[in-house]
Amino acid sequence: MDKDNEIQEWMRGRTRRPAVRRGLYLMRRREQGNAVAIETPVSRKRRIIAYALIEAGGQVDHTMTSVRQLITRHGYDVVHELVDVNAAHTPLARPGWLEARRLVGTGFADGIAAMNREAVSVRDDQYEEELRWLGDRPALLLLVIPEAAP
Repeated sequence: MDKDNEIQEWMRGRTRRPAVRRGLYLMRRREQGNAVAIETPVSRKRRIIAYALIEAGGQVDHTMTSVRQLITRHGYDVVHELVDVNAAHTPLARPGWLEARRLVGTGFADGIAAMNREAVSVRDDQYEEELRWLGDRPALLLLVIPEAAP
């Protein structure tokens, strides 16, 4: 029996498929969710929340200006602006992010725009969970700096 297992392992190969860059995977996942959200018909301009996570001493104006420009470049309306300053890295522990989720969940907004994926979460699993939550609505997540950017 052991000989059979050794032969099967040899036939399958011992090397695993190389992992795709995680940033690229997460970007594709977000783009796929956005494509579904865009295909969902709405009878008005899409309403997007401008969200920023700022460290202590950070520049809120610069970040929010970039996020607002992204929203208008897509032809959407800025419906609300939310900022978390020096908040926890866990998205569900931040009052601004929770409010953004509430507004999207109740249909007041069609998505969230942020500077980069770190504004959502630095942890891949938490970021992917937020993508899943937004995709279930379906809602957009727009980023000024995409996940796969160096």
